[in-house]
Amino acid sequence: MLRLGIAGIGAIAGDYIGLIVGGKVRDVALTALCSRNEAHIREAAQRHGLQAAAFTDYGAMLRSGQVDAILICTPHAQHPEMTRQALEAGLHVLVEKPVGIFADEVAEILPVLAERPELVCGVMYNRRAAQAYRHVKNLVQSGELGELVRCSWIITNLYRTEAYYTSGAWRGTWQGEGGGLLMTQASHQLDLMQWICGMPVSVLARCSAIGRPIQVENEAELFLTYLNGAHGHFIASAHECPGTNLLEICGTRGRISVRDDSEVEIIRLEEDERTFARSCPSPFEQVSGTVERLTFDDRNNKAQQAATIQNFVAAAQGAGPIQCSLEEGLRSLQIIHGAYLSHWMGRTVTLPGDERVFCRILNRTGASMAIGHGPL
Repeated sequence: MLRLGIAGIGAIAGDYIGLIVGGKVRDVALTALCSRNEAHIREAAQRHGLQAAAFTDYGAMLRSGQVDAILICTPHAQHPEMTRQALEAGLHVLVEKPVGIFADEVAEILPVLAERPELVCGVMYNRRAAQAYRHVKNLVQSGELGELVRCSWIITNLYRTEAYYTSGAWRGTWQGEGGGLLMTQASHQLDLMQWICGMPVSVLARCSAIGRPIQVENEAELFLTYLNGAHGHFIASAHECPGTNLLEICGTRGRISVRDDSEVEIIRLEEDERTFARSCPSPFEQVSGTVERLTFDDRNNKAQQAATIQNFVAAAQGAGPIQCSLEEGLRSLQIIHGAYLSHWMGRTVTLPGDERVFCRILNRTGASMAIGHGPL
């Protein structure tokens, strides 16, 4: 039985507590809660009928001997240091996404983790647990789709009202969140794109804040380039209503489409398009193929969260690999930072971008800069 402590008792931690106490995650006992606000701990314990040690000091919880692992649910900027402290205390870590605001702070944790190979450090990118995307990843990684040609994701169903941004003083600000929908809502889809298609080598981006009184972006468009010359296109919005959720991945041997996280269409070409193009005598004939349609009914976010925590528990007990490692979480952050740098500088950025430039711009102007001001 893995003894788990949760640091940061806000809304998302409440969801995780409910899943664990409700029996949705096996082989784990919630033994400690930590928050600087004692009232938050009391309220969570009463709401869920939980008997767990209460801490207002994070270090005290790490040293208590009452936990084997930590689930970090604090604001973004606190994630790297709290992750480092837990690993140095010999504890497994599952940290909420994003892994931090500054990529260099996250990168500095990797040597610490390398010195403790017995420890597991995962990131809460729970959409990786969705069966539709696991199926798509297996198809792409198997080579069945051939060489990657294009991937595009229109993810504009991330709608948020002004009430969302006023629910916490840190929301919608550079200092509080380190970014907007790319760092928060759409980071799940960016993570899935790099998990399935690989890490792009460059990004050209445009970001905007539309219809909301916020500093950060609620709309973004990214043009990605991959090592083999393939292109990616990522369109995200938190103000469009109604929105769209459509992923397309095109290879030399077919195409995969995923709509609304559940409806999957797979077109398999009878011949590799490159081979066909060289040998076909007709200037307009196309490769024929077969169509397969699948429906995956596991879009429930809480079920994916439970599966991700379950995966972490199993990995900590040596029963399998972690679903999303710290290093993979860092890659997603590097894409996001590259997009911001591209927007600020008005040009294509090679990935990973220069973190020193990112930090300099953010530290110099982040307290008041609005994303819509464009290139600096």
